[in-house]
Amino acid sequence: MRNEFFLSALLWVCCLLYSSGVCAAVPNLEAMLTTFATATPNLMRLVTAMAYVIGMFLVIAAIAGMKHFGEMRTMQSQDHSVSGPIIEFLVGAALLYLPSSVQTGLSTFWETTNPYAYVTAASDQYTVFINACYGIVQLIGAIAFIRGLLILKHAGSGRAQHGELTKAVAHLVGGILCINIYNTIQMLQASVGWG
Repeated sequence: MRNEFFLSALLWVCCLLYSSGVCAAVPNLEAMLTTFATATPNLMRLVTAMAYVIGMFLVIAAIAGMKHFGEMRTMQSQDHSVSGPIIEFLVGAALLYLPSSVQTGLSTFWETTNPYAYVTAASDQYTVFINACYGIVQLIGAIAFIRGLLILKHAGSGRAQHGELTKAVAHLVGGILCINIYNTIQMLQASVGWG
């Protein structure tokens, strides 16, 4: 009962604001995405910096884990695997060298490894909007790629659940496809036969 009253009051307020012309100042989806896309280069730098910090932490933790493994082997007190720290070290190195890791992933799928080759000069509003959407999808792809590496680290630790490795590979491949979204769309169009 209270929710119905709240929804009807909200509807009346929206109608009142719309009829008075106040809602004319509210931006549409295109304006919001275009404005957000202007922040994506800075957000991409933030994501890359976070990857560097996480990578450094993982490398240090892997070295400490290898030291612990070496101490356990000399005492022979329990069976301990070295695969977890090695995978953690490799994932940390991939995060420290994130641009090189992404370039390697891009060159796996395409001959050209420049994901910004599609960007054209903004001549009309539609081109600006499409370039903004591509930039946002690239940011999401970079985050998915980093998440895939972190899931891969967890999958190699020995405490992983069933399907962690496939989830990591899906994030890595999906992240690479999103980072080079223009060529991904071109590939899908050529495969399906659109346009």
